[in-house]
Amino acid sequence: MDYHIFKKPTKSKNKIIHKWYYYFIDPVTGKQIQKVCKNCRTQYEALTFVSALPPLFLQEKITISTIAKNMYIPNGPHMVRMEKLGKTYDLQTIKTKLHQLSIFVSQFGHLELQDLTVPMVIDYLSEDNHSGSWKNNFLTIVNEVYAEAPFCGCNYIVTPKFPTFRRNTPKRDIFNTEELNALFDENLWIKMSEEKYSKTPQFNEDYRSIYLMFLCCAKCGLRIGEAIGLRVQQFLFDQGMLFIDGFYKHNSLERTNFNKCGSDSNQKFRVVPLPNDLQSLIKAYVEEKSLQGEDYIFSRYNKPIRKWLAEEWFRRAIKMANIDTEGRKLTPHSLRFTYVTRMRRNVDGETVQKLAGHNSMEMTDYYTRSGISELVEAVKPAVDAANKLFT
Repeated sequence: MDYHIFKKPTKSKNKIIHKWYYYFIDPVTGKQIQKVCKNCRTQYEALTFVSALPPLFLQEKITISTIAKNMYIPNGPHMVRMEKLGKTYDLQTIKTKLHQLSIFVSQFGHLELQDLTVPMVIDYLSEDNHSGSWKNNFLTIVNEVYAEAPFCGCNYIVTPKFPTFRRNTPKRDIFNTEELNALFDENLWIKMSEEKYSKTPQFNEDYRSIYLMFLCCAKCGLRIGEAIGLRVQQFLFDQGMLFIDGFYKHNSLERTNFNKCGSDSNQKFRVVPLPNDLQSLIKAYVEEKSLQGEDYIFSRYNKPIRKWLAEEWFRRAIKMANIDTEGRKLTPHSLRFTYVTRMRRNVDGETVQKLAGHNSMEMTDYYTRSGISELVEAVKPAVDAANKLFT
């Protein structure tokens, strides 16, 4: 109770009488204030009197919206605290988190955290059309709101266990040997370049920068951003290796100093073998262009190749190579899927995980695909044994 009653004697007309009073602590000044319980002659009446008084403290409702309002704000207390915990986010990640946080608040911001239930969140996400990965990232945001609550004056609330969604993003298909040879036939790229710039030859900067970039994706298992961001100094020609220490971010047009799964504080470098034929091509190209250590190798009009332009060339190349795309998802990232799948034929899984720069063996397994025709060839030696299985 905020009000406390007591009885004390007072002098009135030379008589000592006992009256009921109440006191409280002023929430602003911190001083004790004493007042009389008017017309109260008994303790019961005094208690009834103070129970009818307005509450001293109107406790503000701490809603999800209140907790979220200062989250992911650069240089804000929440982000400073995250940095102290060793968690750093680039600008694009912050934008993504803020976007998902705004969706969460729009749906559940009016609730107090203790009123939020697992079925509420899962039922909402189940009706959403985003991918399983997007939904799992959304759940990460929800968990981080729970973690932030104690710093907003909320009593500690145990974070419930939210079930995760299965990744439902369609896997990229892989290329077979015949398709790879057709796709990287240099004459095809020459023809494609001539056709593309037939009416504007002054803009034709040669096909080789994009051709060699995709060849690096195929032969070294690179992501397209890593290939676009390749610099001369990453090619360790003496060791026959390629050092991968960053990627080019197409949305901000800048190069990171860490790989996709890394950050400024945990950069996740990796090294992959540089095939002899690719090594010779790159070395000759670097010498011809007089490129130096810090220079980007693959550029158009003196700037790193734009992702959209590379993807456009890739689509044209697939079409000109007469590669069957019916029911298949073939993108530049398919080259990385193909690399991982083929390397696992002759190299153990843990080594392929290191080559691909995956955080887990599960991700390497996810990237491993098998073409039916090539599986047939691989198991042909077992045909005789199968025929004799019941003999």
